[in-house]
Amino acid sequence: MLRSLLCLCAALVLSTAAAPRGAAAAVPEAPRARLIGVADGLPSSKVNGMAFDRAGYLWLATTDGLARYDGIGMQVWRHIPGDERSLPGNDLAIVVVDDRDRIWVAAEGRGLSMMGPQRDGFVHYRRKQHPQIGSDDTFAVASRDGEVWFGTYGGGLHRMRGERIERFMPRPGDARSLPSDTVLALTRDARGELWIGTFKGLARWTGRDFETVVLPGEDPVPWVYSIVADGERLWVGTRTGLYRREADGRWTVPEFAPMFGQLNAVLSLAPDRDGHYWLGTQRSIWRAAPGAVPVPVALGPKRPPRPVQQIVGQGDGAFWFPLAGTGIGYLRADWRRIAQYSRERDDLSAELYSALAPSAQGGWWLVGSRGEIERLSRDGRIEAFVDGPHPALGKGVVYAAVEDRRGRLWVATSRNSVVRIQPDGTAREWTVDMPEAVLDGKPDRMLIAPDGSLWISYLAAGLQRRDPDSGKVLASIAVGPGQGIGSGDIDGLRFAPDGVLWAATGQGLLRYDAARNRMNPVQGIPADRVFGFVFESADSLWLHRLNGLERYRRDGARWRLQQRSGVEVGIPAAESTGLFRDRGGRLWLTTARGLFRWDPQRRHLRRFGVQDGMSNQEFVRRTAALSDEGVLAASLSDGSVVLVDTALPDPPPRRSNLQWHQFAVRRHGRWMPMPLQGGPDEAGPARPAQYRAVPTLSPDDRELRVQLRLLSFDDPQANRYYTRLDGYDNDWVALGDSGERVFAGLGPGSYVLHARAIDANGNASAERSLAFKVLPPWWRTPPALAALACVLMLLGWWAAGAYQRRLQRRLSWQRAEHEREVAKQASLAKTRFLATLGHEVRTPMTGVLGMSELLLDTPLDDRQRSYTESIRRAGEHLLRLVNDALDLARIESGRLELADEPFDLRVLVEQAAGLMRPLARQRGLDFEIAIAADAPCGLRGDASRVCQVLLNLLGNAIKFTEAGHVRLSVEALRPCGVRFEVADTGPGLNAEQKARLFRRFEQAEGVRTAARYGGSGLGLAICQELAAAMEGQITVYSEPGQGARFVFELPLPVAEPPAADVPSADPRAAAPPARSVLLAEDDPTVAEVVAGLLRAQGHRVAHVANGLAALAEAATARFDLALLDLDLPGINGLDLARQLRLQGFAAPLIAVTARADAEAEPQALAAGFDRFLRKPVTGALLAEALAAVAGEA
Repeated sequence: MLRSLLCLCAALVLSTAAAPRGAAAAVPEAPRARLIGVADGLPSSKVNGMAFDRAGYLWLATTDGLARYDGIGMQVWRHIPGDERSLPGNDLAIVVVDDRDRIWVAAEGRGLSMMGPQRDGFVHYRRKQHPQIGSDDTFAVASRDGEVWFGTYGGGLHRMRGERIERFMPRPGDARSLPSDTVLALTRDARGELWIGTFKGLARWTGRDFETVVLPGEDPVPWVYSIVADGERLWVGTRTGLYRREADGRWTVPEFAPMFGQLNAVLSLAPDRDGHYWLGTQRSIWRAAPGAVPVPVALGPKRPPRPVQQIVGQGDGAFWFPLAGTGIGYLRADWRRIAQYSRERDDLSAELYSALAPSAQGGWWLVGSRGEIERLSRDGRIEAFVDGPHPALGKGVVYAAVEDRRGRLWVATSRNSVVRIQPDGTAREWTVDMPEAVLDGKPDRMLIAPDGSLWISYLAAGLQRRDPDSGKVLASIAVGPGQGIGSGDIDGLRFAPDGVLWAATGQGLLRYDAARNRMNPVQGIPADRVFGFVFESADSLWLHRLNGLERYRRDGARWRLQQRSGVEVGIPAAESTGLFRDRGGRLWLTTARGLFRWDPQRRHLRRFGVQDGMSNQEFVRRTAALSDEGVLAASLSDGSVVLVDTALPDPPPRRSNLQWHQFAVRRHGRWMPMPLQGGPDEAGPARPAQYRAVPTLSPDDRELRVQLRLLSFDDPQANRYYTRLDGYDNDWVALGDSGERVFAGLGPGSYVLHARAIDANGNASAERSLAFKVLPPWWRTPPALAALACVLMLLGWWAAGAYQRRLQRRLSWQRAEHEREVAKQASLAKTRFLATLGHEVRTPMTGVLGMSELLLDTPLDDRQRSYTESIRRAGEHLLRLVNDALDLARIESGRLELADEPFDLRVLVEQAAGLMRPLARQRGLDFEIAIAADAPCGLRGDASRVCQVLLNLLGNAIKFTEAGHVRLSVEALRPCGVRFEVADTGPGLNAEQKARLFRRFEQAEGVRTAARYGGSGLGLAICQELAAAMEGQITVYSEPGQGARFVFELPLPVAEPPAADVPSADPRAAAPPARSVLLAEDDPTVAEVVAGLLRAQGHRVAHVANGLAALAEAATARFDLALLDLDLPGINGLDLARQLRLQGFAAPLIAVTARADAEAEPQALAAGFDRFLRKPVTGALLAEALAAVAGEA
C-alpha cells in the first residue's frame, strides 16, 4: 500500500479545458477500450503493473495475485501456504519481464520474486535469506544482459549478477553516491544507460558511481515518479511536472508540463505511431497530440479519479490501460474507426434513437423514439435542436427520418403521420384525414430520390412519392396484386444507378415501373425475402438473405447469380438491419449480432462489436445509414449511437505469436498437463517454430488434449485455428475459435503436430510444430519384442513338431476310423443279412414247427415220435438263432424298444430259475439261488429283457460246467438297482478268452467251443449290449480252472411290484367255441399248417391266397375273425385290413407276418388289426390270440 499512498492524492480538483477533437478523421476521436475484469478471470480489479513476455502473453500484477492473459482466459498465481515456490504474497506492486524471459514481481513488503522461463514456480529474494538487501519493499526493477537492478523504499538500490547482490546507498558528503535511499523508478535508455528516480531527484549510473541530474524547474531535484525511454529521448514525470531530455542531452519543458505536477504527476507514458502520447497520471488517463493541450480520456465508464500506474503499448499500435475498479482496458490499434456516444458518457438526451440521418452541413441528425432531436457534428459535439421532444413529435414513436436537399428534416411517426421540420424548428404534419393524406399504415422508411422527391414506405399499406416543397403526393402504390407490391412487407429502399426505385421485400426484389405506376419483380432473382441490397454498378448488385450474401450480374433482361457467401465463411444466418458498400467495394452488414464487413476480393470477414470497445452490438432496425463521407451511423439497443469510418485503412499486417497453451493427457480420469520443456525455437523462413524437448506419453495415457492460443488480442473469439498431425491427418483440420483438439487412441510411435492460426484481421501466424512420442506398452518394447520373437521361434519349432505329431495321430485316427467303418459296415452287413435271413426263415419255420406239432398230435410209435421231437427241437434252436440275430439288428439300428413297467424282482428270478433248474439237473449240477434280504422287491424296467440276460448267463453257465454247481445271487445295487451274480465251477477263462468273450460271433475257444457245446457266439454280445441299453454292465471274473463269475449290475429305479396275476388256464385245456376263420396266406405250406392247427382246435377255416380273394370271400360269407398275412401279393395285408374295415367287416383281425422290424406291429394296429403274431406260430399262440380277441369282443 505504501507505493499507492505515495501516488494517490486527495486534494485539488484539476479543471481542464477539453480541446476540440481532431477533425482530420471522418469519425470524431472517441476512444473506447474493451474492458476486461474479474468476470473474465482477472483476480482483482486493481492492476498495478503490466508486461509482455517473449511469447506474447500479457502479465498482470494485481492486488490479489499474478495473472497471465492470453485473450481467452487468465492463469493465476497466488500465495499457497506451505508452498515455497508460490508467491510470497498476493498484493503485487510491479511485474517486469527481463531479456531472458524471466518474470520478476514484487509483493508488498515481501521482497522480490522471480519465475523462470519454465513457469514452474518462484525463487524469492528477501532480507531474511539475503541480508545484503536493504528493504523488502521493492518499487522498481530494470534488467539488461542478465543483470537485474531493483530499487526499494528506504533500502537503496541493488544490482544482482547471478546470485550475487550488491547494494548502493547514499553516502553523506559523497555527491557521486545514490541521491536517496528510496528509489521509485528505474529504466535503461536506448544507449543502455541506467536512470534512477528517487525521492531526491534523478540520477544516472555511470558504470562506477552515480551522477545526480539537475532538472529544469523550481525544484532541480524533485520526487521522480516515472522515467520513460522514447527512442533517443527520455521523459521524466516528477512532483513538479513533466520533463523531456532530447537526443542531444538538452532538457526541455513542454508547455503543458505544469498540468502534471503534484497531485496529477505522470506515472506512466506511452507514445503511439502518430506522434501522440498517452499519459497515465495520479488521477486519470490523458492524451496529448503534437502541439496541442493534453485532454483527459475516459476509456470506460465514469469513475472517480484513480492513479494509472502503467500504460503498455503493443507493437501493432494497440494499448493496455489499468482501470482501477474495473480491471484493464484494451484499445485497438484502429480505435479511430469507431466512435460511440451514450447518455452516461456524452449526455445524449434520448433513451433510444430510432432514426438517424446524415446532414448536408456535416454530421448527423439524431432523432429519439419520443421525438428528441439532436445534431452530432463532425467534431463530435452534440447539440440539442430543441429542448426535450419536439412539439410536433411528442405524441408518437418516431420510425424514420431523412433530410431533404433544402436541409429540412422529415420524420415518420407511429401516428400514421409524416412531419416536415424546418431549420428554424417550425413543423408541418400530414395525416390520413387531411388533403394530400398519407397511406393508412405506419410510415417506416423514407428516402430522397435523385430528383429530390421523397419516397415513403408504409407498413402493410404501400409506397408513396411526395414533393418535399409542397408536400403534394406525386405517386401512390397500394398493397395488393394490382400494383405488384403484394402485402407491403418492405425491408429496404434504394435507388439504382439509373435513378429507378428498387425495394427489398418478402417476395424478393421489386423494381418501380413509372409508366405503369407499379412494382415489378426483378427477373432472375428468386422471390424469397431480401433484407437488404446495394448496387455495385448498373449491372451488378449484392443482396442479403437469411442464408448469406449473394452477388448478381445483369445478363440481358435477367439477373444471374455469380457468387454466394454464407455461414461457411462466418456470415451469420441472421436477419440484417442494413446492407452498405464502401468505396473500397467492401460490404457492411448490420445485425443483432454485430457489424460485419465482408471483403469479396480477399474473401475475409471482419466483425465489429463489443470486442472493439462498443458497449452493445445489437443494431436497431431502420436506423443504419451511410453518409457520403463513408461514415456508417446506427443506433444500438442500449440507447447509444455508433459511428464507423468505413474508409479508414486497416492496420498493417502483423504476424501474431501462436503458442502451445497446454499439452495434457488424461490419466486416471483427470487431465494432467505435461511441461513443454526447453522453450520454443524461433521460426525461420525455412522451417516452423518447434519445441526442442519432446513430450512423451506413457502407454496408459488414453487421450491427448492440445490447446493453442494465438496471442492476437483484437478479437480473440474470431481467431481461427488449424492443426495437422503427420501420419494421422490427410489435411489441415479446422478447430474454429476453440483452439483445442483431443486425440484418442494414438498408437505407439513418434508424431509431429503442426499448428497455424489466422487472427480476426486475416493475418496468418507462423506455423508451429511439436514433436511427441507415445511409448508402447511393455509388451511392445524392443526387449519384449525380442523375447516374443524367441518365444515365437520356440513355439514355431514346437508347433512344427506338434503338427507332425498331429498328422501322425490323424493318420492313425483315419486308419482306425477306416478300420472301424469297415468293421461297422461288415457288422451291419452281417446284421442285415441275419435280419433278412430271419424274415425268410420264419415262413418255412412255420411249416417245420407247425407240421411237427401237427404230427405229434397224430398216433406215432416211439421211433417216429423221437424223430418228430428232434425235428421240433432243431426248429426251435434255429428260431432262437434267428431271434438273437434280430435282437442284434435292432440294437445296432438303435431301434431296440425297452419297456418301462414295474415288475416283481423275485417273481422274475423264480421264473428264470424254473426254466434253468431242469437243465441243470439233466447235467447233474447243483442249481442254487440266493436272494439277499436287501434286494428290492420291485423295480421299473423291461422285465423280459432282464430275464433274457439272466437266462443267457445261466444257460451258458450250465452249458460249460461239467460238474459242480451253478449259483445265482441277487442283491441290492447302491444307490439303486439290482446286482446279479452267476457263478459256476466250469473250466474258467484266460485273459485272451475274456477279451473275446463279448464279441459277436466269437466264443471262448472258437471253433472247438462251437463244435463241443454249440451256439452262435451272439448270446453274450447281445446280453452286454442289452445291459448297456438299460444303463447297466456285465463284468466277468475268471481264471483258468477256477470257474467263472458273471456280475450283471443294473441301476433300475425301485418301484412297487404289481399285483400277482391269477394263473390262467391252458388255452387248449377247455375247447373254445368253434369259429369261422378267414385265412389269407400266400404260402401253401404255412396256410396248411395254420389251417391245420385251427381245425385241430375245432375251428372252420376258409383259406385264400391273395387280398382280392379275401375281399371277395368276406363279401360273400360271414366270418367270426380273419388271420391276414401282411406280405400278400397284390394288395398287402395292411391295405387289405383297411379295405375290409371300409366294407364293414367288424370281426377281429389278426396279423400274421414273418417281418422282424419294430415298425410292423404299430403299423398293423394302425391299419385296423386287433392282434399281431410273428411267424412261426404254434397252436398255443393261435389259441391265445383267438381267446384274447374273443374276450375283447
